[in-house]
Amino acid sequence: MASSTEIRVSTTFFPSALLPNVPDGGRSDLIVHTSDTVFFYVHQSVLRARSNNNFGMLLSTTYYASNTSPPAHREIHDRDQGTRDYFGGGRAGNVPFIESSAPDQTNTIPTIFVSEESVVFNIILHLTYGMACGRYGPSIEVISNALEAMPRYGLPTPDPTNEIWTVLLRQAEVDPLRVYSLGAAHAVDTVCIQSSEHTLNTPLSNLSEADAMTMGAIYLRRLFFLHFGRVEALKRIVGPPPDTHADTTVCSEMVQRNVKKAWKAAVAELLLAETPQATAVSALVSAFGPIANSTQCLACKEKIQERIASVVQAWGNVKKII
Repeated sequence: MASSTEIRVSTTFFPSALLPNVPDGGRSDLIVHTSDTVFFYVHQSVLRARSNNNFGMLLSTTYYASNTSPPAHREIHDRDQGTRDYFGGGRAGNVPFIESSAPDQTNTIPTIFVSEESVVFNIILHLTYGMACGRYGPSIEVISNALEAMPRYGLPTPDPTNEIWTVLLRQAEVDPLRVYSLGAAHAVDTVCIQSSEHTLNTPLSNLSEADAMTMGAIYLRRLFFLHFGRVEALKRIVGPPPDTHADTTVCSEMVQRNVKKAWKAAVAELLLAETPQATAVSALVSAFGPIANSTQCLACKEKIQERIASVVQAWGNVKKII
């Protein structure tokens, strides 16, 4: 069983940590206690410099911990060292805290309590100190919660060049609409642009009301214009059938009429797909290629192949991002 004086302390923000934007020898002078009882040792000077409201007015109401030692944390946290599975699946690089003996200075450093869990507050502090946080592999939800909490603490939205947006974009293939909405909510145009192409594979009917509200009217409009604009472009590009040629002894008008019918059927199948805006070039070739193979007329085959090449080229030129 774990000792009653054992606490969970951040692996980055611990008492003797050397952190950026802190003068040499500057020791932590504030403890932040998260909702899941993890302790972060931070510097009031850094928080005050970055915040425009005394870190959510918490710095103006700090107090000294009255306990002679931090509370014991047993129950599910009292596991053997090799069996812990906190937030990072047991991988040291993803875990934002370790269990440690309570340091002596706990009694003399003021403590504030925050409502966020440690996995979220860890990201907030990394952004506040200007530190990279990608090694933790935060989920979309963690990033979202961290970004949502920052204004409450008077902290600015991370600059568009901040690593957090790159970390977010890595998940665009998994949940593109969520990534797009977060970028839109914070007016980070680069995130919206880069994630918008990934949204093409997702029907807009999957867009939740919450995400639509989060991204706002301007970015919602841009997303709809991208999707519907590509569908209209596809209709315009693939609609016209291949050109006809003069009747010959082996290819009458009736035969060429059948080619047109086959083309129209292929067009209808493409447009009725779940996400026609994401139609791949290979899908175009697969849809129209068999039509050329269905006729024995060499002139028809040539016209069809020319039309397919024209369709592929035109579709490749249609804009894929907002």
